[in-house]
Amino acid sequence: MKKTFKNVISSITYNFKSLLIFELIYRALGLVAVFPLVRLLFHLSIRLSGLSYITNTSLINYATRPMTIMILLLVLIILSVYMVIELIFLSVIFDYGYHERELSLKTLLLVGSRKLYETTVKYRLRIILPAFLFFILVELFHIVGIASTINLPQVIIDQVNQSLWLQIAFIGLVFILSVLFLETVFSINHYVIEKLSTKKAFRESRRMLKGNRFRLIVEFLLLNIFLNGILYLFYALLIFLVGLFVSLTKGELYTLSVVLTIFYGLYSFIALLSTLILLPVNFALISTWYYESREKLGIILTSAPRTNKPVKLISNLWIKRSLFFGLLVIFAINLVNIISILGSPKTALEILNVAEIVAHRGASWDAPENTIASIELAIFQGADIVEIDVRETRDMVPILMHDATTFRTTNDTLRRRINNMSLEEVKTLDAGSWFSTEYAGESIPTLEEALLVIQGRAKVFIELKADTTTLEDAVLDLVVSMNMVQDSTILSFNQAQLIRIKGKNPDVKTLLLLSSFYGDIDALAKQSELDMFGFSESLFRNNPNFVEAIHSHQKKIYVWTVNQEQSLRDVVDLDADGIITDRPVLAREIAYSKNASELLIEILNRFFKKDVN
Repeated sequence: MKKTFKNVISSITYNFKSLLIFELIYRALGLVAVFPLVRLLFHLSIRLSGLSYITNTSLINYATRPMTIMILLLVLIILSVYMVIELIFLSVIFDYGYHERELSLKTLLLVGSRKLYETTVKYRLRIILPAFLFFILVELFHIVGIASTINLPQVIIDQVNQSLWLQIAFIGLVFILSVLFLETVFSINHYVIEKLSTKKAFRESRRMLKGNRFRLIVEFLLLNIFLNGILYLFYALLIFLVGLFVSLTKGELYTLSVVLTIFYGLYSFIALLSTLILLPVNFALISTWYYESREKLGIILTSAPRTNKPVKLISNLWIKRSLFFGLLVIFAINLVNIISILGSPKTALEILNVAEIVAHRGASWDAPENTIASIELAIFQGADIVEIDVRETRDMVPILMHDATTFRTTNDTLRRRINNMSLEEVKTLDAGSWFSTEYAGESIPTLEEALLVIQGRAKVFIELKADTTTLEDAVLDLVVSMNMVQDSTILSFNQAQLIRIKGKNPDVKTLLLLSSFYGDIDALAKQSELDMFGFSESLFRNNPNFVEAIHSHQKKIYVWTVNQEQSLRDVVDLDADGIITDRPVLAREIAYSKNASELLIEILNRFFKKDVN
């Protein structure tokens, strides 16, 4: 075993530079070409299933539909083809290393391309199975590690627990795949290095495996436990460093919130890193087994030939042009997909989405509402969106104020109405001392002053508190002149007002607020003038059919105003798209704890010195 692992290290390090460059280039090509194509097929499967949004309750039903299974198989074939190409090139790298020969990147591309052409022409689809099995078994270790930190929604757990055949089928599938993996483990090497027929390759594999199966299983398990252990230690170190940095720069109160926000985001980086490590190292182990076994059987493998001449794979000019055009079309489709992915972070799969955090009137739990102080604090606390209320003064200037009068949130004892006051009069009022002496002297900001603070730092929800065209025009003019159309959403309880706004500027997003509703929810959801909806907590809780109808039209639902810890947990569990809250920090912690296991949350709480109740 010690000798085997030593040989693995030797085969990796001998032409390490070429190996590393190839893996980086190949992963980049995969991100550009394979990932968008897989995403396109995923959305196609949703449309063919008759759905537009997969809720947690419909996930298993969607996953078990024949069309979904067929598209999943197609995706697996695409990934397997991607893996076949990589394994053929890795075979060349490790073959050169075995014979202690230097391999430049140029030579790798030339020899690898020739091997790819020869192997695929001779074996065609037969080479896909061993590549697929290799990919599945190696990645299974990493997936299991990730799964241990995830808490699946209870509705999915209940469905799985109630389906005994599904549990048996999964266990049986893993067992069968494991046996097939072991029995075909040398197939790629037999095909690429020795060019054996499938029948002979199988016969030779059985000779090489005889009496060695248990040892190979143990070595495979030990290697992957070790590699995944290193990856997760590195991951834990990143989390610790992020937590330490946040604690030192923002304070301990915000540490857990930020850590949970980036926790699963870092998995993207770790997943890429894992493929750069797990796949080549595991194939290096298989190649080491292959060469050691052939030596024990007295078979001397000849060195790979040297070549500096280009490999002529396609001679027909028409075929070359067709191939080039096809690749160009695929690249264009994938480029459009990448742009689409960046432009729409919300996926059609409910389990993958996390609620956006909307700071209600700013961070109004900790600072006076609708003030610059509450806006600044909301941004500092990591709110995705800052919600503000807007009214207009007598001289038609939009300002931040929720109530029609000044009494509740200023030092004005006259209870004057905002629409009867000039901006000059409004600016004389103290909008902070009612909340705390710490905020004494805080003034009522104009909408322009508020947008200047928010601009480029967060998105903004602007709720119109008056039904006047002058207020609508003033708000739209400011949003357009400050280039904040893409980051702004206009809110109102008045449907007619939002329709007017959409007519004035179709690019501005609208959100209809509802505390109750009686009527045809599907007809309401279809209205093109309404981009999003805001439900009161009780309306959201008591009407899951309303939520499903709106989601079926691929529109978001934000829930207001949710402040208590248990209420926040309930709303998150019911999969709100966004939470309008006075407490952005607590809401973010709970939202990003949605799919994390209880053990993981407890560890993070204790590690970052937050009390566990």
